[in-house]
Amino acid sequence: MEKLIFLAAIGDELNPLKNSLKSSSLIDRVEIDFIELGVGVINSIITLGQHIKRFPKNSRVVLVGTAGILGKDFVPGDVCQASVFRWASVGLALNQGYLPESLYPAIPARVLKASPNKSKGISVITTPEITSGEEGARALQNQHAPCLENLEAYGIAFLLKKHNIPLSGFFSVTNRVGPESHNEYMEYRKLAWSNLAKVVPHMSNCW
Repeated sequence: MEKLIFLAAIGDELNPLKNSLKSSSLIDRVEIDFIELGVGVINSIITLGQHIKRFPKNSRVVLVGTAGILGKDFVPGDVCQASVFRWASVGLALNQGYLPESLYPAIPARVLKASPNKSKGISVITTPEITSGEEGARALQNQHAPCLENLEAYGIAFLLKKHNIPLSGFFSVTNRVGPESHNEYMEYRKLAWSNLAKVVPHMSNCW
């Protein structure tokens, strides 16, 4: 039996999805597992590294989480599918740092044919921290928009690629990237968790 593994930074992002999948026909077709990785690039890579050697060869891995948005209309709770994962930083965007692109190349996501909102997916950037300054947000937008910002995605995709495991990603928008990032996240996070639980199970025919 195929194994479907859902990853998320925190349990609050997984728990509504767990409950929703209990009534899905998906549980009759595949074995499902859930792994809470921790917040940020370092925590998520360490935790994933502790589990990845036990992943079956035919595993399908899906990252779910919340994200800030750049270069598109802000619709709280909107669920988007990742098309590609990229490493980014405010320092690089402002030309105040240097990092050869070959060290952290863009990693294509495993895109499902049936995408939320009938879109082809959106680029997801991972930064070392949540971007909360206007100048940094503008610089990232100029370099990467339209895109989502998520703290774990690239590190997870990078490690999985080393093991030849593609990653799909579904993210629910909680905030605009910039000065109000944290306040908007706190306001819309529960809506985002709920919407992920509503949308992701409906992708079951594509797993």
